[in-house]
Amino acid sequence: MSANNQAEESGTMAEDHVPLGRLIAYAQMTLPLAVIGLPIAIYIPAFYSGTLGLNLAAVGVVLMLARFSDVITDPLIGRMSDRTRGRFGRRRPWIALGVPLMALSAFMLFVPSEPVSLGYLFLWISAIYLGFTLITIPYGAWGAELSTDYRERSRITGAREVFLLIGLISAILIPVVWSVVSGVETQNAELNSVSKEAMASLGWMVILLLPFCAAILFWKIREPAPQTTQTISLADGLKAIMRNGPFRRVLISTMVSALAGSLNAAVAILFYDHVLKLGEAGFVLILVLFGAAALGSPFWVSLGNKMGKHRALCVAVFLSMLAFSSVPLVVYFIVPVSPDFTFVAMFLVTLVQGFAFGAGAILGASMLADVVDLDMMRSGEHRTGLLFAFLGFARKFFEAAGVGIALPLIAFLGFDPQAEAQTESGTFGIVMVYCLLPLSLWTISALVIWNFPITAERLTRIREAYARRAIRRGDAEQGSVIPGVTVQPLPAD
Repeated sequence: MSANNQAEESGTMAEDHVPLGRLIAYAQMTLPLAVIGLPIAIYIPAFYSGTLGLNLAAVGVVLMLARFSDVITDPLIGRMSDRTRGRFGRRRPWIALGVPLMALSAFMLFVPSEPVSLGYLFLWISAIYLGFTLITIPYGAWGAELSTDYRERSRITGAREVFLLIGLISAILIPVVWSVVSGVETQNAELNSVSKEAMASLGWMVILLLPFCAAILFWKIREPAPQTTQTISLADGLKAIMRNGPFRRVLISTMVSALAGSLNAAVAILFYDHVLKLGEAGFVLILVLFGAAALGSPFWVSLGNKMGKHRALCVAVFLSMLAFSSVPLVVYFIVPVSPDFTFVAMFLVTLVQGFAFGAGAILGASMLADVVDLDMMRSGEHRTGLLFAFLGFARKFFEAAGVGIALPLIAFLGFDPQAEAQTESGTFGIVMVYCLLPLSLWTISALVIWNFPITAERLTRIREAYARRAIRRGDAEQGSVIPGVTVQPLPAD
């Protein structure tokens, strides 16, 4: 059976340009994932420690330990989704399995029955992490396979990021809307004590959105056919991954930036409330961050197409660092002297930081899709899921490490979320974790990615080289197994 006939039976070929309707149908799946993800990253530590009364440091350790299960599940799901065959596709079965698990876990985590324990938190946070793995790894791999074009891949990841940011904004606004409709107050005066009603409203929204968005994805998006039929052992595959220089750069940069972002996010609510004394105005800053990121997303797609994805990403990191480096000035010079100007100062910082915020997710994911092509050329196997899983595990591990480091560290330095006033050491500790450590790590991340070698021109050469190898092996006719690349068969040796 020819490659083209296989494509007709198992799916479509990847496209150079994805029509707007299909692009939206694919990208909207990130909406419920963001509604779940924001509470886990920001609200859960404050909710289970401040509202439900569990020990702050212990909550941080539990969240970190739960992530360690991804050591096994991420590579397993990535590899299995690559090798799944059937009329339902490679990616769909795993996403379909993850949807009910995530919906149930979100309900148990966001609408807990008291009293809760650390064991209860560990069980359901581990379950929701497994749900994320089942959905996000096949989903991310699916997006990378929709197009083979260097620039179109950034358009796909950009659309995905816009819906993600809409979901993040929704996760902030849903409790407010719920409060207006139900007449029940869902926002407490202090951010470090997230109300039960607010968390419950998010849990119910996830249950409604998740299956609906998954149904749209399955209905509107056909999976591209696998580009290769060759398989290699897991051990040989991992060796090929680690010999992939561009992937190593993406991996190291992702790990470092994930640790930075996790340190920052883990203490953000506590920082807004106890250091800046903003109260509920802190939610406005979060909205500004995500709103500016959504507005900036098309800019980073365009800049990446003009100057290269890696250079555009470094520009975004530099811009974000420039704004964020002024945070200590706000804390030590504006808050004590002119507290009424604190919100204005942080609004400006957040506006600039937010504009650059989406570049990492958009350009980083697009660069990883390009790396997959290099891996395919070297290994002979189309392993998008495994590479996304490998990178996803590393990112989640360092995100978990950030939470596990941040909360115990600020507690060790004297920060107490229940205290009316913080010690000087406690204040410095949270400023260090929220700002100074992330700044150092983001600098390292930018330096690692600066000389990333895969450009649009090199990607074309990579795909042409693989097409010729496929023809030599007899896997393709006129290179048709490689969408977007057509080469004449090479003469026999």
